[in-house]
Amino acid sequence: MRLAVVLSMSVSGLAVGLAIGSNEKMGLASIGDVSMHPRHASRDEQARGSSPNVVIFVTDDQPKGMIDAMPLLRSKIIEKGVTLGRGIIPTSLCCPSRAALLTGNYSHTTGVYLNNKGTYGGWPAMKRNEDVTIATELNHVGYRTALVGKYMSHFSAAPRGYIPPGWDEFHYFVKPESGAYYDYRIAGTSRTQRYGSKPRAYSTDVIAGYAKRFIKSTPARRPLFLYFAPTGPHAPMTAAPRDEGTWPLEPASALPGLNEAKVADKPAWIRRPKVSPRWQRRLFTDQHEVVMSVDDAIGDIVKVLGRRARNTLFVFLSDNGYMLGVHRLEGKDLPHRHSTEVPMFMRFDGHIAPNSKSGRVTTNSDLTATIADAVGVSWPMDGRSVLSSRRSGTVLEQKQNHRHPAYCGFRTGRYLYVEYDQGSGREFYDYSVDPYELHNGVHRHANRHVVHELRHRAKAACSPKPPGFHWN
Repeated sequence: MRLAVVLSMSVSGLAVGLAIGSNEKMGLASIGDVSMHPRHASRDEQARGSSPNVVIFVTDDQPKGMIDAMPLLRSKIIEKGVTLGRGIIPTSLCCPSRAALLTGNYSHTTGVYLNNKGTYGGWPAMKRNEDVTIATELNHVGYRTALVGKYMSHFSAAPRGYIPPGWDEFHYFVKPESGAYYDYRIAGTSRTQRYGSKPRAYSTDVIAGYAKRFIKSTPARRPLFLYFAPTGPHAPMTAAPRDEGTWPLEPASALPGLNEAKVADKPAWIRRPKVSPRWQRRLFTDQHEVVMSVDDAIGDIVKVLGRRARNTLFVFLSDNGYMLGVHRLEGKDLPHRHSTEVPMFMRFDGHIAPNSKSGRVTTNSDLTATIADAVGVSWPMDGRSVLSSRRSGTVLEQKQNHRHPAYCGFRTGRYLYVEYDQGSGREFYDYSVDPYELHNGVHRHANRHVVHELRHRAKAACSPKPPGFHWN
């Protein structure tokens, strides 16, 4: 079977067509694209307004299927662009994911694996990457840049008054580790502002105001880059007052794989007691109500852009998925599809076909490469542009933490293979017959060739290995 999505693009006068397809060879997806070689845009060209604006929306802990409460996202982005149906976060946790999006690199390149203050966590690990990011590179060619909302956990460890390179405006939640809906501070390039608990202090609405002021203050002929990062729908999953109680309790059927009946075929560390199904359904419902305010912000930002929206590359994604009781597991930071797969969309009028779909495996770092491709800049990165390159799969990687052993794996459109540190278990799933990962097929004789090939690809891609990981 061949799935094709055709996109057209013009960068600095160069028009190309992109066909994204998938073939199965030994059961492994092979993506065929056309090649494009973008040139660097000069500062004069940027100043004349020939380069596209770039707006990234990054939600926090939003499961892949949770867009039914976001009609403005659908009408303003999805229906006018492409759905990247295999959007995958290789290290599915907040800071590693955001580091990948900002730099275009995997965790084994950035060194960011966790959210904490340690060597591999949060801003302390991110700071060594800050000299070359999407902000610095766009700023170098004349873009006016802004970040509003969440940056990195433990950014409070930075020197007083520090702003990462490349940002003209930087308005960040001072302590985003536990979510910030009320009673928070925003600091950065403007004076520190404290917000309380009244409805008008709801954080998604507040940072939307910062974003709109940034757009309005940017001259129409100067390209802008906006990185919009609300708290929602991260815990404590507090909805805006106008949205509280508006979404019905989600049924258990909305969470396939919830409290999987038999987990004996899973690695030992997964074999846990069942979770409360009503609690997981409640969380899913609350998340729906929280993203409604994000949807409002998307609509407001597109509206304020006005005519500039026609020359804007919009990117929407979540930093990671959320398990919600699938395999009896909660949260994120796991190699399973409910953790790694995220909602991912792009809009670029005149360059990406409206209401189109792509089956290409696309990582967060690939989105960074796509932006660089569209703008006409480049720097060394692991990401591969959707507009001009191919990707048949991606590494999955993470170091050990309190929830699971370190792991390395490889994910294609059809398959997942993952191996945990020093014999802590292996998993293999064929999504064509087992979309909810209910049957671990790693030891089945019929799968041996594909398992062997995926393990080989994982060993090649997972380099350097995550700290503490050893192949068995």
